[in-house]
Amino acid sequence: MDELIKQWESRGDEQEIDAAWYLDLGARALELGHPSLAFDILDCALRYHPQHVALAYRAALALARAGSFRSASERVAALLEELSPDEDLFEDTLSLAGRLAKDCYQRLTDAKLRKVAAEESAQRYRTAFERTRDWFPGINAATMSVLAGELEQGRTIAEEVLATCLALAEGPSKDDYWLAATLGEANLLLKQNDDAARWYACATKLAGNRVGDIASMRRQVRLLGEVLEIDGAVQQALDIPKVVAFTGHMIDRPDSDTSRFPPQLEALVRTQIREALERLGADFGYASAACGGDIIFLEEMLTRGGEIHIALPFRRDEFVDTSVKFAGDDWVTRFEHVLSHATAVTYATNEGYLGDDILFQYTGDLVNGMALLRADQMATEPVLLAVLETDSAAMQGGTQDNVTRWRAIGNTVEIIDLAAVRRDIDAIAHQPSRPTKSQSSRQGSRSHRNIHTMLFADVVGFSKLREEAAPSFFVEFLGQVAKVIKSSNPGPASCNTWGDGLFIVFDSVVAAADFSLRLRDMVLQNDWEKSGLPEDTNIRIALHAGPVYRAHDPIIDRPNYFGAHVNRAARIEPVTTPGSVFVSEQTACLLASQGIDAFACDYLGVMALAKKFGSGSLYRLRRSNEID
Repeated sequence: MDELIKQWESRGDEQEIDAAWYLDLGARALELGHPSLAFDILDCALRYHPQHVALAYRAALALARAGSFRSASERVAALLEELSPDEDLFEDTLSLAGRLAKDCYQRLTDAKLRKVAAEESAQRYRTAFERTRDWFPGINAATMSVLAGELEQGRTIAEEVLATCLALAEGPSKDDYWLAATLGEANLLLKQNDDAARWYACATKLAGNRVGDIASMRRQVRLLGEVLEIDGAVQQALDIPKVVAFTGHMIDRPDSDTSRFPPQLEALVRTQIREALERLGADFGYASAACGGDIIFLEEMLTRGGEIHIALPFRRDEFVDTSVKFAGDDWVTRFEHVLSHATAVTYATNEGYLGDDILFQYTGDLVNGMALLRADQMATEPVLLAVLETDSAAMQGGTQDNVTRWRAIGNTVEIIDLAAVRRDIDAIAHQPSRPTKSQSSRQGSRSHRNIHTMLFADVVGFSKLREEAAPSFFVEFLGQVAKVIKSSNPGPASCNTWGDGLFIVFDSVVAAADFSLRLRDMVLQNDWEKSGLPEDTNIRIALHAGPVYRAHDPIIDRPNYFGAHVNRAARIEPVTTPGSVFVSEQTACLLASQGIDAFACDYLGVMALAKKFGSGSLYRLRRSNEID
């Protein structure tokens, strides 16, 4: 994965790169389970090769795998209009339309609507199968027919697919892991569980490190689990590496008068981390990079050949000063090593520490959220691994606090107890165990900044309103917005407006997400023509969560919020699609870390922000049971 990232980042002049290069790189990103990166690669390619249908198809596929239903559907619909039935990609695109209808089926909760979606998906796949007799649309037609309640038709198709694939498995295609997975699925539909497990085991072995594809197999089996009893051997055959978030104490400071994680414990802690990662089958790691547990975890992940994703709470140089350098130059060298080998490094803020301990909690939530989002994409269960002094006080953003917050949303925690490790080393040295107490190497919080979620919204086409429509806007439109605000519980911490612009601040990311969707619905569902406003009145809404300042504004004579993260939120709104809520990656991570099932964030890609504010990974927010 590291090599793929380096190749992408060192691409040079995109206009001179052949489309085949992008297709290959995008395909590899998909195989490795990175649909978000794949989309970024392919979407970039389409800027220079806009008529290349293979790039357009792969970009739509990447969006579908990333869960971006609406964007993928729009691209598929455009492709089906453009392609003629005799073109190579027509059946593939038809099958992708079937897959999106299947995604729709999975998101819906109403039984009647789910049946309609399943029937549409089955029909799309059946059409592609009838045209080609190809086993890929065939097996999906069989599965979706079964989910639509058409059991006999589904099994009839499965029998034909099974016969076709068994013949192919004797020839040059015998090493095709998708062929093996299809044989597993066909046997599953025909209730031949032993054969299903055998073929799925073969598929995962042939797929190797293509965990994204194995995750797709797992999701299909989970889907069938709604109507079929899935044998345990089948589930075991499709087991994939775990996504592991990490939290752990730092090495003791040299001037500390207590002993929690003295340097001589490192070898034992490393052994236990290594054993835990082996036991968990961990290949995807998320952590910060302080001296002690963090860096040891990251090093062990690299030794395993796994991916590491790092989040730092503030500027790199200050982080080294506060959380690495005191342990010695060797730890600084190790810090630089893991950062240089990370798949991604995310900063909670690009500004300094300024004594704001809330940044450590924010970073912990980002680490947890990134791991949770990735585990959801991989159709696997996330685990938090902690190197913890179990009797330590729960400092804000500290190890104990992270463990508590992870457990609060019902996820699994595996703990390496530092007290037990100390007892082991003391027993080896024939010394009595030494007492410890909570210790901190932080400067102490001055509470300059707190984490808030900022909402910016703008009415589309406001500048074109006729003069006589202005009173209707301020009375009717803003009056309806005020009703949505008043019905919020908890309500916003601050509200401001200028013309058609809204700036609303929330203490809770969940409250901000709920309000933004209710505001969107109010605008989309109102009959604005009755109020003297254009029929197509619409709104753009953007959310970003981050550390900001709160102070009394002497002009408006009430509290106001300011800082770089307020500016970032403002720069997302202009690039938002009308009628949608776009959120930053940080907001998506914080929502995921809350363990709230009511919301979903669909990845859109890395997008340029307004007013040359750089770029950022953006998501579309929706309710989890919404199609769009």
